[in-house]
Amino acid sequence: MTWINRFLFYFGITAILTGESITVMDSYNTLFGNQDPIHATPHITNLIRNGAQELSTNEKMDLAGLGLAVLGKNIVALAPVDLDQSYDTEHFRLFYTLDGYDSVENLEYVIQVGQVFEQVWTFYMDTLEFEPPPSDPDAAHDLYEVYLENLPTYYFGVTYTTNANISDPACVSYIRMRNNYSGNQFSNHTELENIKVTAVHEFFHSIQFGYNCFERLWLMEATAVWSEDELYNGINDHYRYMASWFSNPDKSIDDESSHMYGSFIYFQYIDEHLGGPGTIKACWDNSNSLASPVNDISVAAVDAALEPYNSSFEDAYIRMRIANRILSASENADPYSYNEADGYRTVVTGPPEQYLIFEQGNIETEQDQSLRLYESLYYSLTTESPVKIKLTKSDGEFSLSSIVKHQGTEQWTVRTGDELNIDPEIGIEWISLVVSSLGLDETNWDFTLQFKDGYSEDFTFFPPYPNPSYGNTVHIDLQVISEQTIHTKVYDLLGREMWSSSNHFSDPELVTLMWNGLNKEGRRVANGIYLIKLEGRSDQKSHRITLLKKSK
Repeated sequence: MTWINRFLFYFGITAILTGESITVMDSYNTLFGNQDPIHATPHITNLIRNGAQELSTNEKMDLAGLGLAVLGKNIVALAPVDLDQSYDTEHFRLFYTLDGYDSVENLEYVIQVGQVFEQVWTFYMDTLEFEPPPSDPDAAHDLYEVYLENLPTYYFGVTYTTNANISDPACVSYIRMRNNYSGNQFSNHTELENIKVTAVHEFFHSIQFGYNCFERLWLMEATAVWSEDELYNGINDHYRYMASWFSNPDKSIDDESSHMYGSFIYFQYIDEHLGGPGTIKACWDNSNSLASPVNDISVAAVDAALEPYNSSFEDAYIRMRIANRILSASENADPYSYNEADGYRTVVTGPPEQYLIFEQGNIETEQDQSLRLYESLYYSLTTESPVKIKLTKSDGEFSLSSIVKHQGTEQWTVRTGDELNIDPEIGIEWISLVVSSLGLDETNWDFTLQFKDGYSEDFTFFPPYPNPSYGNTVHIDLQVISEQTIHTKVYDLLGREMWSSSNHFSDPELVTLMWNGLNKEGRRVANGIYLIKLEGRSDQKSHRITLLKKSK
């Protein structure tokens, strides 16, 4: 069996097992009917992976204009052969022409593109320490090939996989870039800015194809869009994906329509709160080691990357959904903050919500609510009295979180669980609830929300963070309702008191106490598990925390 047939066979099975939302006709219609600038790589890749069976004779003929050929049921990429000049940098060979339909304006444009690609190479290989994309064994050189052409009107660029004979799960690739970015469709940015975001985006695809040529398109696109701002912060071309993405929380995070571009926000959250860019690289390391031509391993790859941070795909997903509602850069929002939240707010205000009003003495029910896997629903809740919210699962697994914005201050209270109590006495600006569907082993996700009278809270002790601490100061968040003195003590597993603090509160207040990992004598305590105990006027509460020194 040839490479081309094996490639098609593999992805035909993968599409059945993973339920990819993007079809060959979806990709064809996007490639030939889109009226907005696009990165066309996922759609070209989808055609190459799944073949020409769904296409009519005329539609197959259209593919020639995209550098694709139909061979039987297969679709293969054909590199351009009519660019008569080349320019080499240290790592790239750029093909171009100064005459005809595909001509560039001048050699300076070619040099500029080459300089940008070398910046991109340094970013991925030297800073993030990715492996370079595989070389074409049939080429007479070891440079990565980039073709500068007159691409279809709305294309930023395309990365093509070839049928070069190399070992699974890698594919050889090449990139086609525009011969200019000066058209009105790209006028939101300068030509150089468009070159930059296109180069960093498309070259990440070439790296991804080297790591796992079978990987899901959503993971490829979400991380490629993430990379644009990681290297070229300030261009912010990726903001244009946010309005649609935030407006559709009931679309799965792995939806492979245009929604997948906006899923960069998931990896942005991971970058900022769960290990930095190295965690994104770990996702692709795991994608390589777990690569399968017949199974969707995208979630497993992210899961494994997050395990060192006491997190998981679903944990990060829940936290991101919370952060998307708070949408703040305030340090008080941590760990639900975004550094660029102020910029995000220029294009989005948060996800849409269903509005609910609770009145004391009533029992209200939101029945027969449904989601599909990794989708979410948001609710805006209004109440003047304590309310208890209960989530009842009919089918599937869920996460329920409440987000309370406190009146007149940049402070939020977040709780997660199947039963939550909210006491508005402390002063509330708004209350939001977010329900997310979880669990790869499930097939249906149906639930009911019940609202009934809650109770007034003396004080609330939220889980301390970060946990494990990894050398960071431990934050101890309290919500105090009634006047009292709160005594805070830290004990080791032998019951010895390590640290203590007492604080008096005269008015309802949300406050954060800090423990820097020192004992009462000012010496740093050993790595281990500690109990943080809080005692108030009529109640006491405790949480465990794992204290770990920062690794060298």
